[in-house]
Amino acid sequence: MLRRDRFDRLFSCSGRVLWVVAVGTCMGVTAEANPPTSNEGARKPVLTEPAKERASEPKPVAAPKGGDSRSADGKPMAASKNKSAPPATPDARPNADAALALLREGNARWAGGRSEHPNSSESRRELTASEGQRPFVTVLTCADSRVPVERVFDRGVGDVFSVRVAGNVAGVSEVGTIEYGVEHLGTPLLVVMGHTKCGAVAAAASHAETHGSVGDVVRRIAPAVERAERVNPGVDGAALASAAVKENVWQSVFDLLKGSDELRRRVASGELQVVGAVYDLSTGRVDFLGEHPWQSELLTALRDGAVVEPTRAGVDSAGVVEHPDH
Repeated sequence: MLRRDRFDRLFSCSGRVLWVVAVGTCMGVTAEANPPTSNEGARKPVLTEPAKERASEPKPVAAPKGGDSRSADGKPMAASKNKSAPPATPDARPNADAALALLREGNARWAGGRSEHPNSSESRRELTASEGQRPFVTVLTCADSRVPVERVFDRGVGDVFSVRVAGNVAGVSEVGTIEYGVEHLGTPLLVVMGHTKCGAVAAAASHAETHGSVGDVVRRIAPAVERAERVNPGVDGAALASAAVKENVWQSVFDLLKGSDELRRRVASGELQVVGAVYDLSTGRVDFLGEHPWQSELLTALRDGAVVEPTRAGVDSAGVVEHPDH
């Protein structure tokens, strides 16, 4: 019989498989998985549904302009009768669903060449300088110069707490910065966004020789590449790198949950929503992936201290492996 401190939940971020591996006494955590060689049953991830109600622009004071009146395909949209009230105080901000709706609307404008550049005036700069920042979303994404976060979502000054690093990896510095955005600034939504043609992911997928600290970044992406190879046997080159981009988004979500008690607590309590996304450099569109497909299982495993160093023992039909010492 397995004890909570003697097993490991290993996952495929493609949402297809979840392995629970027994190990020795908990000594640490890792994101790397060692899958079974047999075929597991596929399981479709439960994705977050798009917000159905349009939200008003989250300005600290005064009633803002309404959102864009066109959908992502450029067709006119009827305004929602249940549009949320505009913020009346500097502390007012949308909830997670409304924040996600604002990002979707803004990205549709950006991709369609209809950007409005909200909250970009001189008065907005002065207001945020004197009253402080109150962003409605924290975004972890790549440092690639082709991913201008505020432009991608057609947002302005003080709207987005942006954390950028090569490969959108989640190391100690990124986790700490995101905790600041979520806990101190109070953002209700966290988006982890990768992008097509990511050089850091391509380097990991091609096993390119790296030097200096770049190697540390690439090594954080390696587990995502390994899962992409397992899920897409025979795929290599650009196709493998493309598949690994999505896997790397889930890898970073996992690393964030693994590395932060505060983030796990807020996700479990419903105070924080974490969603994955992939930005297409060519079209300018963001594909929102929803929550991690194994979020509930990961939260339970991490809460119980059960995610530890993986073993290479075989996995039975139930996804459970007894450690050789058992």
